[in-house]
Amino acid sequence: MSADDRPSLLAPAMVPVWVAVRERLERQGHDSRGRVRLPELGPDARRTLRSLLCRPAGKTVDLAALEAALKDLAVGDDLAAALAALGQPVSPEPARRRAAAAAALAAREAARSAAGAWPEPWAPAWIDEVVRAGILRHRTADETVALVADVRKVVDHVDGFLGGTGPGELGRTELAARLFPSSHELDTGTRLEAAATRALRHRLGDLDTRDLWARAGARLDRTSAPALTWRLPLDPATTLGALVAASTSAGLPYHVTQLALQEHPVVHDPKASTDILVTENPRIAEAAAERRHPGAVVATNGNPSGAVLLLLQRLVEVGADLRYHGDFDAAGLAICGRLHQVGLVPWRMTAADYLAAVDGARQDGVALLHDPRPVPQTPWDPALHAAFSQHRLVIHEERLLDALLRPADT
Repeated sequence: MSADDRPSLLAPAMVPVWVAVRERLERQGHDSRGRVRLPELGPDARRTLRSLLCRPAGKTVDLAALEAALKDLAVGDDLAAALAALGQPVSPEPARRRAAAAAALAAREAARSAAGAWPEPWAPAWIDEVVRAGILRHRTADETVALVADVRKVVDHVDGFLGGTGPGELGRTELAARLFPSSHELDTGTRLEAAATRALRHRLGDLDTRDLWARAGARLDRTSAPALTWRLPLDPATTLGALVAASTSAGLPYHVTQLALQEHPVVHDPKASTDILVTENPRIAEAAAERRHPGAVVATNGNPSGAVLLLLQRLVEVGADLRYHGDFDAAGLAICGRLHQVGLVPWRMTAADYLAAVDGARQDGVALLHDPRPVPQTPWDPALHAAFSQHRLVIHEERLLDALLRPADT
C-alpha cells in the first residue's frame, strides 16, 4: 500500500501535521523522536489522526507511534521516507549545516588543544586569533592539528636562530623547503604563513611583516616588487649609478631591487638635480622613458613595496627632494598621506588641482567613476578632503600624464 491508497493522508487538512513533523526532523535530525506539538487541527485532520494512531488526537503526537503506524501502512520504511511519500521530503541541508558546524567546532577545539600543549603563555591567545581570522575554516580536526604542528616547527626554528643553535639567516622559501614538502608553504597568503606570522608577532613583537620575518631569520625575498625608476640622479662612479646610467642611455626604465639597495650605497650625482618626481602609477615612469624626460621619476606601483620604501628612504638620506603625485581617489589619497608622513611633499595634489581635473574631464565629455569608499584626511591640504568628499569623482594619474611630465615650476 502507498500513500496514494490512503487519500486521507494526502488531504490538505493533513499538510500542517506533516510540515510540523518535517520541520522537527530538519531541526534535530532524521532519527529525532519524542513528541512534537501539533498546530490547530480541523475535524478532518483529527479524524485521520485518530484512525491512523487508534487514539484521539491531542496537542502533541508521539513520533515513534506515528512512524510505526505509517510503516504498518507501507507508506515508508521510516518516518523520513514516509514524509517524502506524503509530499514533505526532509531537506538534507539543515543536517549538512549541523554536521559542518559540529566539524568546525571539533576542528577549533582540536587546534586549541594542540596549541594548549605549547610552553609559551601566549599560545592560547594566538590560536584564538587564528580562529577569529578564519584561518581554520573548512578544515578538519586532523588538518588543524597538523597546521598547529607546522607553526610549531617555524617557532622552533626561530628559537634556534635567536639562540644561536640553529642555522643562520635564510630566505623564507629556503626555510619552507627545509621544514615542509614545498618551498611555497610559507608564501604570502597561505594558511600556514598567516598563522605563523601571527605566532611570530607574539614571539617577537608587533613588527612590519617583512621586518618580522627578517628578525626571525627568514627574510622575504629581496628581488621581487622592485622600484620602477627613470633617470635616477646617482653617481655614475658607483655600482648602482653605473647601472642606472647605462639604462638611461638605452632609454629604458631601471628596476631597483631591495637586494641592490642593501648591497650597494645610494650616492647622489653632484652634477644632477636633487628633484625627483614620485608617482603612484608605473605608466608615468614608462612615459618618461619613452619621451626621454629630463627629470627623475620613481613609480610606487600602488602601495609602495619594501623596495620602493627603502629607495625613497635612501634618496631622502642623500638629500633628494621628493615630490609625490598619485590618483585622486580614496586609495590614492591614503597612499599620498602615508608618503607625506615619511617626508615626501605632495605635488599638484590640492583641492584646486582636483577640481581643475574634474572640470577638464567634464569638458572632454568623460564620465568619471564614483568612489564610495571613506575619504582619508589630507593634512597637506584639508580642502582636498572636503572637495573629494563632495564630488567623489576619480581622477587617475594617467589622465594628467602630460602635466606631470612638465617641469615642476611650470
